Amino acid sequence: MMYLALMIALTGGLWDAFTGKIPNWLTLGSIFLGLIASLILGDLANCVAGLLIGIVIYLPFFVLGYMGGGDVKLMGAIGCFAGIEGIIHTAFFASIWGGFLALIALYKRKRHVRYGMAIGLGFLTLKVLLWLNWQLPSHY
Repeated sequence: MMYLALMIALTGGLWDAFTGKIPNWLTLGSIFLGLIASLILGDLANCVAGLLIGIVIYLPFFVLGYMGGGDVKLMGAIGCFAGIEGIIHTAFFASIWGGFLALIALYKRKRHVRYGMAIGLGFLTLKVLLWLNWQLPSHY
């Protein structure tokens, strides 16, 4: 299921990079798919917790107008598949990528950062580090 989440994150990031929007069919469809898959696999609590944490982390930025709703829904969709720890690590790495993209935007004198790209790259970073067997801190 993590490869599906990686495909969702990268698709959302690339879509945002090229169009400036993350489509509802991707985010809401992924949330629905994640809930159904976790129900079948018996991990519904971790899925719902990841969904809620993913949304709550970025909701204040959306409310203040710094981020679009698609970014918030994309984090929720990734949280459905990644669970509690995965979404917290994804938010951390996405913040690092977002800062890097903000520096590039400042250099190019652009006003907006496509944060969906940072989210996709953040989840990709998490998956690469896990693949390399890095010991990430556990929150339990």
